[in-house]
Amino acid sequence: MRVVDGLVFASALLLLAAAPSLALAAAQPTECDRLASHPSDPDKVIEGVSQAQVLVWPNAAIGACRQAVEREPDNARVRYLLGRVLFYTGQKAEALAHLEASSQAHHRQAQFVLGLMYTDGVDEILPADACRALDLWQDAAARDHYAARVALGRDFVRGQYDDCPGRPSAATVDGWLESAGREARDYYQRLLISWAREVLAASP
Repeated sequence: MRVVDGLVFASALLLLAAAPSLALAAAQPTECDRLASHPSDPDKVIEGVSQAQVLVWPNAAIGACRQAVEREPDNARVRYLLGRVLFYTGQKAEALAHLEASSQAHHRQAQFVLGLMYTDGVDEILPADACRALDLWQDAAARDHYAARVALGRDFVRGQYDDCPGRPSAATVDGWLESAGREARDYYQRLLISWAREVLAASP
């Protein structure tokens, strides 16, 4: 089954490569947005729902998001939302294809989520690739994605990107962490950000 999923994912990426580029669409809420928006997505157009809430109505969310993608195949936001719901329901190969397409259109939340997947890998479908995660998070971080800034900063000081081309400077990463610190929502977020900045300051 994992080999089949890998083939499905590869085939989907080939189709996406031949398709027109997606665009960051104007804010126009859909039923897909209502059922599948993520609370932390800075580009959401309606109040988000948790993973637990999405799984209360997974079939409705998948159906609504498929319809939204059919109506607007170049809408990066709804493509991300379909990928989110599909991943939650175990349809990982198709989910990753939608997340890749949305990320290529620079949808920040899709880039962050896909970066998480490249950081850890996904079963035998997607091998871990720290440098790919860096590329995704760096683009999102440069455009004010809070979680991408924090996650990138954490892995930067852990040496995850030491061999990656296009690695940002320590000063750039510290600037992103400083900005994220001003947005931190609780003690633990501030603690993580402070730790990462302290490690950066102590590095040669």
